[in-house]
Amino acid sequence: MPPELVEDGLIILDKPAGHTSHELSAFVKRLTGAKRTGHAGTLDPQVSGVLPVALGRATKLLRYIAGETKTYVGIIKFREIQPRERIEALFKKFTGELVQTPPKISAVRKVPRKRTVYHLKLLEVSAENPRLALFEAEVGAGTYIRTLCEDMGRECGGARMEELRRVAVGDINEGQAVTMQDLTDAVWLLDNRKDESALRRIIHAPERFIGLPKAVIKDSAIPSVRSGAQIAAPAVAKMAPHIPAKARVAIYSESGQFVGVGIAMSQSEEIGGMRRGIAIRLERVHIR
Repeated sequence: MPPELVEDGLIILDKPAGHTSHELSAFVKRLTGAKRTGHAGTLDPQVSGVLPVALGRATKLLRYIAGETKTYVGIIKFREIQPRERIEALFKKFTGELVQTPPKISAVRKVPRKRTVYHLKLLEVSAENPRLALFEAEVGAGTYIRTLCEDMGRECGGARMEELRRVAVGDINEGQAVTMQDLTDAVWLLDNRKDESALRRIIHAPERFIGLPKAVIKDSAIPSVRSGAQIAAPAVAKMAPHIPAKARVAIYSESGQFVGVGIAMSQSEEIGGMRRGIAIRLERVHIR
């Protein structure tokens, strides 16, 4: 197994229903021989869809890869048949900021939390069974769709989540995901044919999926960064425009190496004019 892949890589897995996220992460670890694996955004066992699985050092970057939003397509089953206009009004009522208590099957504390539903759209009402409705939801991190369906049910005589699939995590979508069979086949090709091309298409550099504005630092500053020094203004070669103060940035070297993630201490335009002082406070150094 190419060491640069299993020591620092990311797989966008299409999780099948019927398995826990932890089971699949552990399977990837055994299959690839990675020293450690981790996943972003746990999915319930019966939920399918996009599951980023990190290998090796990339596990430390999962918090930046996961993104603030998740997009789902699901089926809600109403206890009683609801007119389409009633369903649309119900979805509108549950769009925006709301308070949720995690379901019993979740591993977190069962205390009310503020969550955000950015988008909740009715796609189709089943002609064969009008109690079933297909919907799309874009929600903030930590939002439970199962709980959302049950809460809506309290407004209309009862409802539950029937099926669910996660189609996107931040900017990562299901079109980029691979199945466990794809990964198994790629490992087989490597082991039996010495062909690593399929595996290289499946395991990505983790920084590819970090959707943060970019800051470029001079190559001469890399040794200091490796030793833990903060990034001073003279070391900054270029920054994306309109980055506000206190915003996270993805840091690269002039030669294109991913350095890590930091916090811009001033607006990017101000940093460009600074002659001294700390420009970026390092949060995660990834370069070796």
